[in-house]
Amino acid sequence: MSQQKTERISEKMTRLEKLVEWFKGDDFVLEQATEKLLQAQELAVSVENDLLVLRNTVTVLREKFEEE
Repeated sequence: MSQQKTERISEKMTRLEKLVEWFKGDDFVLEQATEKLLQAQELAVSVENDLLVLRNTVTVLREKFEEE
């Protein structure tokens, strides 16, 4: 049975930053830009979703703590 590794938000942000730097760097190739942009968009959406889940978890925990 294989376990799927869950990537941390910080790891996703690092990957996203590298993609942004690629657009600014000397390695930029116009023909690859669409693919890189789609990767960046997918990562950004994933980070946003992860942060939303984290925010909801913190809210629930805070509410539980305040009840006690």
